[in-house]
Amino acid sequence: MKYIVFGIIFMFSSSLYAQEEVLFDRVIVHGGFGGPIIELSDLHNQSGVWAGGGGGVIVNDLFFGFFGQGSDFAEHIIDGKEYPLEFAYGGLWLGFVRPTHKVVHFTGGLKIGGGGISIKDNREDQADPLYKETVFVAQPEVGVELNLFKWFRIALTGGYRFVSGVQQQNLAGLNNRDFNSGTLALTLRFGKFYKSRDNDGVRD
Repeated sequence: MKYIVFGIIFMFSSSLYAQEEVLFDRVIVHGGFGGPIIELSDLHNQSGVWAGGGGGVIVNDLFFGFFGQGSDFAEHIIDGKEYPLEFAYGGLWLGFVRPTHKVVHFTGGLKIGGGGISIKDNREDQADPLYKETVFVAQPEVGVELNLFKWFRIALTGGYRFVSGVQQQNLAGLNNRDFNSGTLALTLRFGKFYKSRDNDGVRD
């Protein structure tokens, strides 16, 4: 009996000093942000400004969030008449930021989601569009981020928008290539940014 008791005591004491191994032991939430996105890119070979916004949660050197943006500056000619072309999309926003404690540092990301393209009779028309299509969008981007304040950062990124799912019969002869484009974006990020450095205890 005493051997059983000693065995139980030994196993219990050993467990006090044992460290549990887990897959995500180093996952640390470092804050979150949100703000507007202003983007310059082409739509049907016409350059213009896109407006939107997004935000996310910062985990280690990554961030996970959502975004949405759109434009209506372009036009498409059908039978000699110009019609407004509208495109809006949104979805998941995944990114990488390192090292965040530097005033200027690298950032990269991937915007992936779905959207809608429509051709209307005029921009004020609230009726059903003349043509419409649902599409898939993937937009990788890289750039730099500038720390202005502890609660405010600016990111300047360049990328490329890949669009798939456009059927020509649904958009009066337009195809995926009319919506693919290089992008240049300015993102204002307001929020809480902090990260402890193991070496010297510096925090953002």
